[in-house]
Amino acid sequence: MGTNPAGTWRRSMAFIGTNPGLALHPVDRHGVHVPGEPASCFASFWMADWSRWGTGHALLIATRKGWRTYGASEFFAATLATELACHFPEAARFPLTGIIHTHDEFDVDLHPERGFRAVGRKAEMEISGVLDRRQFAAPDFQLGTSSASLNNVYLPCSTGRLSEFGVEWPGAPTVYPGPRGPQSSAYLAVAESWVM
Repeated sequence: MGTNPAGTWRRSMAFIGTNPGLALHPVDRHGVHVPGEPASCFASFWMADWSRWGTGHALLIATRKGWRTYGASEFFAATLATELACHFPEAARFPLTGIIHTHDEFDVDLHPERGFRAVGRKAEMEISGVLDRRQFAAPDFQLGTSSASLNNVYLPCSTGRLSEFGVEWPGAPTVYPGPRGPQSSAYLAVAESWVM
């Protein structure tokens, strides 16, 4: 018998890949964050080397007006949204009441020393300015009434941008000090695994 927490023996691998995330906060005309204003949107890009729901790419965008997904597989994107992304703290203020899916295919460029860029025909996401690289582990990440084990290498970044149909979302990520180094609402999560 191992020393795993109670119940984790029932879990199995669900996702292996990379998951950049970006929450954009309002800024004034000088590019300075507006104090106390929450994020206007949260975007999560999934690159699955393997998952129980399929492989490939999916861009999920959560807003106060609803969730939108982009990718080759509507099932893959919607399942990532309902099973995982909607439970992220960054997504808490964006209720998942429905999903509008748009078919898109992405060219992806990922460099842990520089950042990430995903370019589709209808949507784009870019994160750059890597500030740190450190291991992250959450053995009981809450997914509603259940939990999962999440592990990755977390890379907080200084800049990020998001666009849909050629229109760029306003705002910028927030960077702030954390107990183990800089934190940011723009980040890369590489070598990521979910066990559920």
